[in-house]
Amino acid sequence: MKLLKLLSFLLLSLISFNGAAQIRKDSVSIPKDKPAITNLETRQLFKRKGRFFFYWGYNRDAFTNSDIHLKGDGYDFTVKNVTAKDEPEPISKTYIKYNTFSVPQYNYRLGYFINDKTFISVGEDHMKYSIDKQTTLLTGTITKDNNGGKNIGNYNNTEVIIGEDGDNKVNRATIADSLKGGFVSNFEHCDGLNDVTFEIGRIEQLWIAKNGKHVLSVLGAIGGGIVVPDSDTDILGYAPKHDMETGKKSYHLAGYSGSALIGIEFTFFKNFFLQGRLKAGYINLPDILTTVEGGKASQHFSFLESMLVVGYSYKFGKK
Repeated sequence: MKLLKLLSFLLLSLISFNGAAQIRKDSVSIPKDKPAITNLETRQLFKRKGRFFFYWGYNRDAFTNSDIHLKGDGYDFTVKNVTAKDEPEPISKTYIKYNTFSVPQYNYRLGYFINDKTFISVGEDHMKYSIDKQTTLLTGTITKDNNGGKNIGNYNNTEVIIGEDGDNKVNRATIADSLKGGFVSNFEHCDGLNDVTFEIGRIEQLWIAKNGKHVLSVLGAIGGGIVVPDSDTDILGYAPKHDMETGKKSYHLAGYSGSALIGIEFTFFKNFFLQGRLKAGYINLPDILTTVEGGKASQHFSFLESMLVVGYSYKFGKK
């Protein structure tokens, strides 16, 4: 998190200097008896109007804590202040093999420049969200479960353990293991916390090569959209809507998002670009599918996403 905050500060600093970067001040050699003359030369602006662009890349994510409300036949309860993390794929051939490159947390986007500095785009951020093994406070009522009745009862800020069967579980025994569990043994948006968004943004040029083909720029954008997760959950022992063993998916329009981002872009050979982005946003999921019995969940949280993408831009038709 400290690294992401430092990156954010550096990018904001670059944006503050972008205006000055458009003008170069060249000192001219003159005789001593004459006043100094400063020549202002306006640099060439890289033309983007009418260009389409596409990028593909990968991300790392951090999430704020959230309360998760779970409701179904025979239960209605909330677990509070739940922590979660992403599930990045280790750097390997997975990222470059044709049949596995979409397994990691990925990003893709298609966009268009309305003018030389303003663009619109639509795309998906495929993040992953998984709760940790942790203790939490549970409040609510359970009159029926699929754990032999061990979770039945009325709870009021009762300390319990959750996430004990998740991918991010702690593999060593702790004192927390003595607490009552089986309430939310696993909760993850495993085949994607899929954030499909529309963005509008602006790009500002910092530097351009003399040949006009290589450009360094900063950019910013705001966006919003829909979130379509595939959620794998284990609630009170009931069968999850998502079934990893049989390949059954549970993609569902569960909510919406809003976000803002800053980034830095290096364009090379005019049509190709490499871009680093830092994105902050809010996700509200009031309608998450959990169990085959019709159980549902709701939560909302903020996120911070860093991404590195590579792309291609081109102007079709008349140049």
